[in-house]
Amino acid sequence: MHKTALGSLRVLSNHKLADKYLETKIKNSSEIFITTEIDWSWTRILEHFAGVITNRGTRVSRAAEVLGLMNKPGVLGTQKATEVLHSGIQAHIVCVGNEALVYLVHENLEEQGSVLALH
Repeated sequence: MHKTALGSLRVLSNHKLADKYLETKIKNSSEIFITTEIDWSWTRILEHFAGVITNRGTRVSRAAEVLGLMNKPGVLGTQKATEVLHSGIQAHIVCVGNEALVYLVHENLEEQGSVLALH
């Protein structure tokens, strides 16, 4: 299955930060959510984002199950997304079959398409 998400990255490491952020966020905007890990308790938060990047998780984890049922693209198990990615960066998630990549989108078109090999 082919899924993509294009948008600005938003790093929110826990439920408290995510809940506070959602008070000001418009549902289904084009942001990509970055956090340590997700499970069913994140469902209400995830519906506000176009895609997800996590530090922990695999294609057979709870995170993959949640994203599959919500029909959202995700890059799971990067180990370091919350450390190397920052809110506000433009990115494109591309998921095809068992492959999932994060492309950073730069204003300089010569650099556009740089792949961040997180997973």
